[in-house]
Amino acid sequence: MFEETDPIAEAVTVITSRGHTVEADDDFENWRVDGGNWLTAGDLLALAICLGLNAGTGRLQ
Repeated sequence: MFEETDPIAEAVTVITSRGHTVEADDDFENWRVDGGNWLTAGDLLALAICLGLNAGTGRLQ
């Protein structure tokens, strides 16, 4: 059977495994990478894909 995975959790795992810090706001709707500007969940996924982090330890595609 297929396991449901949370793409945001995978993106955070992959980004942090590369040495970056990722923090969520109180509602887990916005994310900050390395203390930068707040990003939406979609922006976080796009950032992970643009940086090529999907080739790392996570399964983000």
